[in-house]
Amino acid sequence: MPITQRVWRNATVIRVEDVFTYRNRKDFSSVVTAFRASGGRHLIVDLQEATYMDSSALGLLALTSQQFLVEDRKISLVGPQGTVKQLLGIANIDKMIAVFPTEEAAAEARAA
Repeated sequence: MPITQRVWRNATVIRVEDVFTYRNRKDFSSVVTAFRASGGRHLIVDLQEATYMDSSALGLLALTSQQFLVEDRKISLVGPQGTVKQLLGIANIDKMIAVFPTEEAAAEARAA
């Protein structure tokens, strides 16, 4: 399964491996729903192993970001590489969601 989750420090980390597309949008949405139900405050989306992302994934990230603003939750992206990093830049997602090089950096910045 390309999307996994784990609790780390005061955050939930979603790791996206391989591709993040329309096909696995339900997996992502399920993890976000479980995160909300748990009362979590900071969601880290680890994209270090993601090799491709389509417009559905970009839309899900943008929608989640907007919903989290209303709910006073935080979302961070970690380690996008190559094409995924380029797509995030073109779509200006980095204007909506903070992007960090590591989980450690995301956790420290969001804890402040």
